[in-house]
Amino acid sequence: MSASDRARTSGQITRRRLLETGGVAAAFGALLAACGDKSGDEAPGRVGYAPPVTPLPQPEINDIVYLRTATSIEYLMLDIYAWMTESGMLGQGDQDLVDRLVVEHRAAAETTAELTSQAGGEPYECANVWYSERVVPPMKLAIVGDEADLPGSDDPGTDMMRMSYGFETMVSSMYQGMIELVTDLALRVELGQLGTVAGRHSAAVAIAVTGAPDGYISPVVLGGELTPDESGRAELFAIPARFGSLASTEIVIGAPNESGTRSSFALETPAENSFVYDGLTCPS
Repeated sequence: MSASDRARTSGQITRRRLLETGGVAAAFGALLAACGDKSGDEAPGRVGYAPPVTPLPQPEINDIVYLRTATSIEYLMLDIYAWMTESGMLGQGDQDLVDRLVVEHRAAAETTAELTSQAGGEPYECANVWYSERVVPPMKLAIVGDEADLPGSDDPGTDMMRMSYGFETMVSSMYQGMIELVTDLALRVELGQLGTVAGRHSAAVAIAVTGAPDGYISPVVLGGELTPDESGRAELFAIPARFGSLASTEIVIGAPNESGTRSSFALETPAENSFVYDGLTCPS
């Protein structure tokens, strides 16, 4: 091999070598571009033709929605107490208390409906559908049972009052929470008064179930612990804690199972899935 040939093969880049090197570089660059380029359309692909997805409108949550929801809860309480009264399972003292609670819940429902109208909204004067269909039925079933395989409570009258305590506590917490949410300052005063009445309701029911003075103040207030009674249910107290709580209320009712455990329900205050938004109407 001559000197010129060795120079061409060792020190110089031949045309063939240039094409080979350039092809590899181009392919590698394309691979990097494909893996690293994130500037393209990131929308999910479509198979066939379909119109663009239109997002659902988000309902507005305002003072009127809160008032309509409160009214629906007041009517829910009236429905619950009507069911208890029709069952005939309440003792005379408990029935007298329920009759008093019915009068005051009717007054509260009229108040929240009137406040709704004053705020420019349409009152919602029927029971909250979300609670009526999802929350109340399993509690009723735990108390009265069915004809299949679920036995009723061994003390249905007391369990009804425990159910009443849970809902009255929930109503009080609902009003307490709404005070911070509404924008009308005068409305906060009205809701505070309604919440105070509901708190008195739960206190009266607690004393009726547990008895006086044992049902006055929970040992939790004084740093103690809350323990179930002989039946496996937690005792109820007029003052369950130092401060009003917005947490869920536990309701333990129904017949004990094979292990001695009774049905437990966590009762939550109304939220976005149970609000009565503008435009919703009472079921026909």
